[in-house]
Amino acid sequence: MDKLNEKSTILVVDDTPDILHLVMELLKDEYNLKLVNNPKKAVDLLNTKFKIDLILLDVMMPGINGYELCKMIKKNPHYMQTPVIFLTALEKTSDIVNGFECGAVDYVTKPFIPEVLKARVKTHIELKELHDAMLRDIQEKEEMLYKQSRMTTLGEMFENVTHQWKQPLSIINMSCSVQKINYDFGELNIEEMMETVDSVISEVDYLTQTINDFRDFARNDIEKESFDIRDLFAHAVEILSYRFTRTFIEIHNNIDSFIYCSYKNYIIQILINILNNAVDVLEENGNEKYIKAESTLKNNEIIIKICDSGGGIKMDNVDYAFEKYVTKKEKKMDSGLGLYMCRQIMQKKLGGKISAYNTAEGACFELVFPIVQEDLLEC
Repeated sequence: MDKLNEKSTILVVDDTPDILHLVMELLKDEYNLKLVNNPKKAVDLLNTKFKIDLILLDVMMPGINGYELCKMIKKNPHYMQTPVIFLTALEKTSDIVNGFECGAVDYVTKPFIPEVLKARVKTHIELKELHDAMLRDIQEKEEMLYKQSRMTTLGEMFENVTHQWKQPLSIINMSCSVQKINYDFGELNIEEMMETVDSVISEVDYLTQTINDFRDFARNDIEKESFDIRDLFAHAVEILSYRFTRTFIEIHNNIDSFIYCSYKNYIIQILINILNNAVDVLEENGNEKYIKAESTLKNNEIIIKICDSGGGIKMDNVDYAFEKYVTKKEKKMDSGLGLYMCRQIMQKKLGGKISAYNTAEGACFELVFPIVQEDLLEC
């Protein structure tokens, strides 16, 4: 069925048969209805995650009253945004306020005027549809930002890979040229030639590994996998090794070896972004240049701290660095999305947290990753 013409679904919970019958007659032509005569049946239905666009809820019911059921609905992630309208004979201000405090968006007093009920339902269904459309739009734009950020990281990786290729290719070219000259002059030495072959094979293996790293990060079928968090940081450093060598930055990897299960490429993207930011600052810093990383295990979390000697983030509120389009870089191509996307990835993709603060030497980024036993079993 066309989504535009699809009827919205309303759950009606009331222990009075006459009310259920009246509501059904009023709304059946415009909406799909689920009629339930007691709160327990409503809870059972909600546990199935059935699609519901609005809930009409009686207040005075045996067992679980409407207020209690409304609180349960608002704690359910699947229905916390579903509008609830109370059908109630209670007219005291305190009762009405209590309904709103429980999470209801409106109330209709019994005995209700049919036109009033239909109008209230229509209004909140339209508001729900508008909310859902806005949410879809936001999600689509966030996905576009994820892709844009990912492409930026791919570009940075490619730039570093091409620089890393120069030395191995030079070694291969020089080694082969020497052997060709020896051959032309009749001075070919089998032992030296075999050493050259081994050297070429080693350099080709290195080139192959850089290609594999780039390919693995570029793949779209991102799945959770098991890896050593210390090795992953070392891997991110290796990807950017050209920048560190050129800028004479010392890297101190004090992260403890720990096998973690998560989306490796997302974490690589965060690490590359933080490390690149540090290099950008340290390139302009004439003092001792270093980046230090260390780890801590605490309360089912692994905490990674990455600190540099770049003098810190020059903002009154350091946390503002994670806002969208905020950047202190002078690069014309910089979008100001790097740290913003790091936080989005940490929160929405990895279920973790990222924060920053300044020390006397420079900036520190703290990454908090949850340790979930189910994930370890999955890997």
